[in-house]
Amino acid sequence: MAVTRATEEQAMGEPAQPQTAAPDGTAFDAAVTEFLSYLQGYRQYSSWTVGAYRIDLREFREFLLGQEGRVPAPAEITRPQVVAWGLKLRGMKPLTIRRKYGCLSSFFGFLQDMGHCHGNPARRLPLPKVSRNLPVVLSAEQVRQLLAAAQTPDRRLLVLLLLSTGLRRSEAAAITLDQVDLEHRQLRVRGKGNKERMVPLTPEVVEAIQEYLAWRGPTQSNHLFISQMWGQPISGARIHRIVRALLERAGLAGQGITVHKLRHTFATHLVRNGVDVKTVQELLGHSDLGTTAKYLHSDGQAKQAAVARLSGLVGTGGKELRGEGAAAHSSVAQPPVLSEVEGPPAVDARDSIAPARGEEA
Repeated sequence: MAVTRATEEQAMGEPAQPQTAAPDGTAFDAAVTEFLSYLQGYRQYSSWTVGAYRIDLREFREFLLGQEGRVPAPAEITRPQVVAWGLKLRGMKPLTIRRKYGCLSSFFGFLQDMGHCHGNPARRLPLPKVSRNLPVVLSAEQVRQLLAAAQTPDRRLLVLLLLSTGLRRSEAAAITLDQVDLEHRQLRVRGKGNKERMVPLTPEVVEAIQEYLAWRGPTQSNHLFISQMWGQPISGARIHRIVRALLERAGLAGQGITVHKLRHTFATHLVRNGVDVKTVQELLGHSDLGTTAKYLHSDGQAKQAAVARLSGLVGTGGKELRGEGAAAHSSVAQPPVLSEVEGPPAVDARDSIAPARGEEA
């Protein structure tokens, strides 16, 4: 079952014929292969996402085999079968269930578009609610501890880069030298969906890159981060293990800090320092502004600082008239200033390319 055949049939006005089940489930397997190839080749999904979808579809296949004694062709799969599979997922984390539902809906939606199915039995499945926990954000002291634990040039650069650019670990692993512009202090990042964005580099990161390149020695690889033992590019999984080891050395293990929490720290401190959400969205590479907006609703310190600015308004007829306004204002907690940290400065909201010296995690 090839994409080209279905497309040719549709172009000639002849709808593609839904396939019937084979005893060994070859119709289902062929559909899965076609779908995953579409995601990876055309949609440019990451290998991690494609791998997760492959596992989800394999689990669904095993469920069908156990339930029916065979693997039906995709066109034969019904809504009740999909719902029954959903019931088997009870007990899993809501986000995991939502991903599996999304995978199945995308799978059947693709096959429907290609003419291999007449409908989508996984469309609009009821999704479990997800509790919106506040993102974990590193404090200034935790940043100091993490930087102190990064004692080699490669480790220090990795920590500085993640904290001052908000890169995903897969994006950091994929950086090549031609994406790094030290002269103009910027980095060309290739993110999800193969979309590119320009991210400013702080002077500290530029200096760290120069020190690291001089330290790592000659290599045939064009990637920025390479294995010192093998001279080959490191993976996102390797970055995860490096950061986990640094957290343990810094005494920060077991506090819910991960590589992605460094990204949260970057975004939250931008918001605390008045950077508009649209700029934060562009720096993070979010396609949906709503994804970025969570940082506006999660930062208690920013809320306190905002309310503190009202003291001059609501205090005029009260404490300020008694000479207590300044004391009342100073008693409100202010956002921490990470300029005290020996690390990256902030991005100026007025200049999304050339950063200004200031505060940032």
